[in-house]
Amino acid sequence: MKNNERGPIEFTEIDLGGDVGEGLRIPARDPAAITSSKPITFSMESREQAFAEEAIGRADEVGDPAPYVPFMSYWPTYQQMSEAQRKWYFYWRSEVRQGRYSHTDLSYVFIYIYELIQQVGWSDPEEGYRLLDEIWTAYRDKFTRLDHYLKEWIADFVLIHKLDIPLIRITQKAGSLLSHELMDLELVRLFQEKPLQIPMELLLILSDYDVQGSRFYLEIGQGDMEHHVPRIVSLAAGYLREKEHETWMELFNPDIPPKTTERYLFHRAVYDARLYGRLLPVTTVPIRNHAPLRSWVTQMIRYTENKLRELRGFKGRLRGVGIDPSIERLADLYLKRELSGPKEDRPAIVIDSDKLASLQKDTEYVRGMLTVEALDMSEEKDRTEEILPLESRAADADPPVKEPATVSEDGFRSEEMKASVLAAGLIAEEGAAPVPAADLKSEFQAEDNLACTDSVLVESALTTNGNSVAWDTSGLDAEWTHFAEMLSSYQLEALLALAGSSPDTDLIQVADRYGTMPGLIIDEINDAAMETIGDLVIDGDRIAEEYMDCFENLKG
Repeated sequence: MKNNERGPIEFTEIDLGGDVGEGLRIPARDPAAITSSKPITFSMESREQAFAEEAIGRADEVGDPAPYVPFMSYWPTYQQMSEAQRKWYFYWRSEVRQGRYSHTDLSYVFIYIYELIQQVGWSDPEEGYRLLDEIWTAYRDKFTRLDHYLKEWIADFVLIHKLDIPLIRITQKAGSLLSHELMDLELVRLFQEKPLQIPMELLLILSDYDVQGSRFYLEIGQGDMEHHVPRIVSLAAGYLREKEHETWMELFNPDIPPKTTERYLFHRAVYDARLYGRLLPVTTVPIRNHAPLRSWVTQMIRYTENKLRELRGFKGRLRGVGIDPSIERLADLYLKRELSGPKEDRPAIVIDSDKLASLQKDTEYVRGMLTVEALDMSEEKDRTEEILPLESRAADADPPVKEPATVSEDGFRSEEMKASVLAAGLIAEEGAAPVPAADLKSEFQAEDNLACTDSVLVESALTTNGNSVAWDTSGLDAEWTHFAEMLSSYQLEALLALAGSSPDTDLIQVADRYGTMPGLIIDEINDAAMETIGDLVIDGDRIAEEYMDCFENLKG
């Protein structure tokens, strides 16, 4: 053997002299000294399994009043508590089960949560979810760490038991999002709902634009953006679903292969995996990464910010913003309505049926007088009967014949007629008891053709030729009744024209009669529809096909 640095290594042999001597003797084995062996047992039970079994055994234990004893442990279990701590825990748990949440330590709260995870303290999964949510609500302000753990544990609980609990409810309470696979799962669920309602925090994860870093958002626009963006997206998605279904499918229900992710159940909790297993497969469509959807949401957010900048007088505009013209018009209508200020409430009009009957008799008397006088003057002349307001039945003088008056928006032919009706006491004070619909119906079949409104019928003002438009909304939802109540006479007539066989010609005639334009009437009707039912009822210059049935009881 050679050492490259020092040269060859030499070994020396040494011879030790002397006798070897005697070795150590091994004593003989004494049978009497052998003792019987004791069996040794080894437990393979884990800490989680031991906790679960003890929790089940102590499920019904009721604690007597005991003093509070501090307790702190990273993974708390019964074994880690002293006797005094156990006495306090079971007394505190008894109080919690009665809805009384007294001061305690986080480790005690975690033990109670671990029990609920192991099916201790409840028999129905809905009850288990409620108890988890209640303990979270009771102590989350004091122990902020609960938000981090319980949002994931409660989500696992909801998935395991297939509860009909929206995951977005959990994220909104926690103030932070869940893991990616659960957010995809929740987005897919939300996209199937009608109407589509996606909160701002989910829209942000679908957007490539960091709106929270925008100068407008930071300085004055945060409240506006968080309030209006989800609503505009909802309206736009609803429009696409009904009018451009293929586009909606491409965005919100794309043909993307589903992806399965194994989720680690009750991560970092003391949980016995024998109960539900250790891993839960979650299969969903990775919709968060769908490029067309991300682009669409990004443009909707940017367009909304630009419109809000304009309406709020904020300098500067975002560049490269472009959305579909129909969606743009929808968003503009919404923002115009929302930011134009509250509309004045129209005064409630209540009809006094007794005064109406009296006025009807007076009207018939005057009509008879006018008819006889007209026959004496000229029998060859066409007679035009005009019902005049009666201020006093004692007026014996011959009243002059007036030309037909233009119908006002509130249903009267002239200010004089309105004044006479008020003088006769036909309109009761606001807040008076309404007249039954059956009585009103018979009264309003009289020749005076006055219009009335109650909870079932919404009638327009009279047209110049004496016709009326009535819309029976008794078979529709409350928002449709509210929509009908907001419409004036000419708007109801316009709807009747659009529902007829010659919508273009009839709508022009209505507009000419009231000195306006068809497009303006349509916009006004759609504004009212947006405010009440949340959608446009007129698409272009026709009533939307899906709403045609709602106008079948609109008669004129």
